[in-house]
Amino acid sequence: MEFARKFVSLFCLTSLLLAGTLCGHDSSTEKSGESVKSVPRSQVTKLANQIDALVSSKLEANGQSRNALSSDEIFLRRAYLDIAGRIPTIEEAKTFLKSRDKNKREKLIDQLLDSYGYVSRQYNFMADLLRIQSRVGNTSGQPYIDFVKDSLETNKPYDQLVRQLLTAEGANMSRENGAVGYYLRDYNMPEDNMSNTIRIFLGTRLECAQCHDHPFDKWTQRQYFEMVAFTGGMNFRLTIPNSDNAGEIQKLRRDRTVDQQTRNVLRRLLEPMTYGISGTGTGLARLPEGFMGDDGDEFDIVTAKTMFEGDELVSARAPSQSNSRRSSRGRRNPQQISGARSINSRDAYANWLTDSSNPRFAKVFTNRLWKQAMGIGLVEPVDIFEDGTVASNPELLDFLAETFVDLNYDMKQMLRIIYNTRTYQATAYSKDVVKASEFYFNGPLVRRMTAEQIWDSMLTMTVPDVDQRQGGTSGRLARYLGSGDIYESYDKLQKMSADDLLEMAESYGNGRSKGSMSMTDRRKMSQANSKMQQQRKSMATEIRKARQKGDAKKVRQLMEQMNSMSDKLRRSQGGNGMYRASEIQSPAPAGHFLREFGQSDRETIQNANTEPSVTQALSLMNGYIETRIARNPNTILMQNIYEASADDRIDSVYLTMLSRKPTRVEEAGWVKESKDQSGPQVVSDLIWTLANSNEFIFIK
Repeated sequence: MEFARKFVSLFCLTSLLLAGTLCGHDSSTEKSGESVKSVPRSQVTKLANQIDALVSSKLEANGQSRNALSSDEIFLRRAYLDIAGRIPTIEEAKTFLKSRDKNKREKLIDQLLDSYGYVSRQYNFMADLLRIQSRVGNTSGQPYIDFVKDSLETNKPYDQLVRQLLTAEGANMSRENGAVGYYLRDYNMPEDNMSNTIRIFLGTRLECAQCHDHPFDKWTQRQYFEMVAFTGGMNFRLTIPNSDNAGEIQKLRRDRTVDQQTRNVLRRLLEPMTYGISGTGTGLARLPEGFMGDDGDEFDIVTAKTMFEGDELVSARAPSQSNSRRSSRGRRNPQQISGARSINSRDAYANWLTDSSNPRFAKVFTNRLWKQAMGIGLVEPVDIFEDGTVASNPELLDFLAETFVDLNYDMKQMLRIIYNTRTYQATAYSKDVVKASEFYFNGPLVRRMTAEQIWDSMLTMTVPDVDQRQGGTSGRLARYLGSGDIYESYDKLQKMSADDLLEMAESYGNGRSKGSMSMTDRRKMSQANSKMQQQRKSMATEIRKARQKGDAKKVRQLMEQMNSMSDKLRRSQGGNGMYRASEIQSPAPAGHFLREFGQSDRETIQNANTEPSVTQALSLMNGYIETRIARNPNTILMQNIYEASADDRIDSVYLTMLSRKPTRVEEAGWVKESKDQSGPQVVSDLIWTLANSNEFIFIK
């Protein structure tokens, strides 16, 4: 086996370094929002067939044909990874593969789309697109995270979601106001925010036009700032939101009789309260210093106009020309123009962008969804739509966009239709695509899992019930106030008087805050954790005895108790490591498994990558697999193995990890290995080998 281990190590490491080189408790039923079944399956089938017809027509015109239908095993694993973002559990795999229902694929798609697994998977997709982070400047990004997750859970129409992002106002930490995080993500940078907005939602890159006329497209620098004008006059900070005591609190902040340490605590308490968005938009923007265009001068004020039609959607009135020529050098936000008034230009901006007549809104997003399902877009890159852009199948892209509009921008139903196509369910295309514009979709591309899919699949083999939403991080205010979450903390702080704030700040400065834990409490927690650890050791002994007796039912009961106890212990120690990628810090800290495997840093739009590296290979070969799965008797995978009979253990590993049973040759090889060495070592070697195989890493 040592030879095989070395051979596989070298083989997998080599293949990982060659991009594109390929080799051979069920919680998914939990409902979230309106069921996907609200649209009749007959309608979905009809639309899916129309997509297939358009694909077939293009293939035939180019002398090609669609690949054969994929096997149930391949489809099962592909559907779970693409829709729920993880591999299926062994119970889920057995249930599907044993079913004789002729509609079982359609039913599985519906089941997964209605699960929280879909929300988790789609959140990762949206988080990469919207650059969502757990921290936004000096405040929490949790409200923004919650807004996106809530929108996905309730299946909010895509156009409505975008309008809410572009028109959001109010305090960041106020309940159900997380949409303001979209603008706060580009704090005091309205120009950058506009560039990101147009790139995300209209697939057009305007960044170059910020400094000069676009060298590769038709956009001028003046047109760029005419678009910026829609968000003109927007403020990124609010006054202290305690109207009754705001004056006293402001005096307190300036009171020099208060010691410096207390003032620092006050600042840390109050600063997050002031993050938010105000101003409905003035419809005005100032041309920058050093303006290089031919149609204006630096510091001129321009009025808002749409980029395609040049329409003035609002009647903006510019202040006097003398004001317009004042230098903006040194201003944190040069688009704050003295004398300008709010006229709801952001509403006009959002309505124009999301209107069904907008030539790119629906097309850009359906192209993104198509790529999410198929591995490559009809237009590549997905965020470069120009007047001369031609899709690989223009008729199909038009049909997808029209269907999306007809479905009232229902993201879940759009994906449901795509997943029900014969095109998606075909055997995957495993060759390199040299030119995206000449790929006509014989089948979806074979592609590497994303970092989140790998991580979540590892968790599926490690802990039970991975498809659960967590509460998120509590943040600094919650720690100061001893509160349950940031929203509760915000509500408490709003009601506090200046005297209450001063008392709390002084108390915290002296180490006696409500949120701080006394030594007695810390000692009690330590004793409780120690007792829990002793109970786990005792329970492990009971599990070993039950296994020796062959009592599988008792083993499962004890294992469930132990997993529950382990979860409580992790929570009491502040750990959050064993949760899905969507439920932990966003993005994960540098050096985390997710970052090693290419998770986006969320600094730029869709910055994730699936390129292989040496550190990835080492992480799988010597890290997570060895220490947390293959040699850990408490994982779900090992439970399945211990509960299986000796003859079924190899099947159990294959079903858990690859969603299929081993071939005769594979089974014979591992049976021979089991005769040559101890059972536990063979199982460990098998798990390690499969986890490092391309069949596990790639979506076929």
